[in-house]
Amino acid sequence: MRLRASNVTISLISAVILMAVFSEKASATAQWARKYGESCTTCHTAFPRLNYYGERFMRNGYQNPDDATPDGNTRGKKALNDITFIDRVSNLLGFRLNVTPVQWEANALKDNGKDTDRWTLGNANWIQFFVAGSIAENISFFTEMAWDDREFHYSWYKLGFHNLFDTTLANVVIGNLPSRDYGAYPNRLRIMGPIKGDVFGVKSSQGANKAANDENALNSSGSRPGVQFYGYKGPVMAWVGASPGDNGEDKNLGTDKNDELHYWAGLRLEVTEAVESIFEGSAISVWAYQGTDTANFAGDDASTADVVEIPYDNEYGRYSVEGTIRVKDFELMAAYVMGEDDNWNLDESDTDIDFDGVSLVAGYMQTLKSGKLLHYALQYDKVNSSDVASLEKEFVSPSISYFPVENMRIGLYARIDTENSGDDANHKVFANIRTMF
Repeated sequence: MRLRASNVTISLISAVILMAVFSEKASATAQWARKYGESCTTCHTAFPRLNYYGERFMRNGYQNPDDATPDGNTRGKKALNDITFIDRVSNLLGFRLNVTPVQWEANALKDNGKDTDRWTLGNANWIQFFVAGSIAENISFFTEMAWDDREFHYSWYKLGFHNLFDTTLANVVIGNLPSRDYGAYPNRLRIMGPIKGDVFGVKSSQGANKAANDENALNSSGSRPGVQFYGYKGPVMAWVGASPGDNGEDKNLGTDKNDELHYWAGLRLEVTEAVESIFEGSAISVWAYQGTDTANFAGDDASTADVVEIPYDNEYGRYSVEGTIRVKDFELMAAYVMGEDDNWNLDESDTDIDFDGVSLVAGYMQTLKSGKLLHYALQYDKVNSSDVASLEKEFVSPSISYFPVENMRIGLYARIDTENSGDDANHKVFANIRTMF
């Protein structure tokens, strides 16, 4: 057994737990709850998962979607003149903290050539500082700086222009963006926050030359700099976007690394609030992504015997069909994803690969007599690939979370490896605490 601990992190966890124990009410909720005088559950189920109202609030530029007139100039703001409005700082600033007090992983270490289990104590996964809200009517912004992996970095940021020409059919966002946040299974603001859908995480160009190609490699739901257009009316929503394809870690963020842009598009059908159905917010969607990774390697020019830079490219695609069913405090989400790379190694081998898989997750929120909340969830993930054995995965993940206050989630999670057994199994059990304020 190996043990790793941080006194600073353990102290931080203790402080968070004490705050939960002695808080009588959630007075330090996220900035939008403070701004609108609402609870966190107005926009979230088990945060970070958005409920249907939260999805509508986000796509409307962080303005109340049920107001006839967008409130970006009025809600909690002071008018400096006829065209300039300033918000309270407390309505714009927010923090999120994610810590794992204890974690056990099966066969995660090598000890004299033998697989051994690993224990981790006091892991501060990340802390996020974000500033977000409306600049003015129908102009929004969101910027998030995170400390993780022992460094600060910007993960998500965007500037949005909404309801252009006085219609919900025309909205534009610019920045470091997700390509699938409007889908029925976005995999970013998840039901089970610490557990991602494995099939969404398969990156492009990750074959034999993975180390050389990792800078451009992208998965389905990560951030990428670009421009995205979306529109919605009634039960229909559509979005399209374009990106230079880098993963946001390059210093020249948003600069095209080659002469190929990446493109994506999605279409969603949903049960709207106008229907007055118990299935309000349920949806189905389809999504497609096409990208090209490039790399140059040294090689011999057959005609001159000189060493030259030989370019290679990998055209890849990702496609999904998704659905979510919402009924009061219950939600079921499912996605089927397919992927293909026509040069997985990004070299002269020209190796093409295919994979597919599913992710299903169900969640139920129970309100106790005390008013506290319990959330139960179960997730199933499966990835298949006859071409790449390392992509083959299957996990079953149960969890239970307790909310001592509405802006804190204390959860116990398990990830059971049903693909492998014995010394090859990658089981994991851990506790996780998330809070936002």
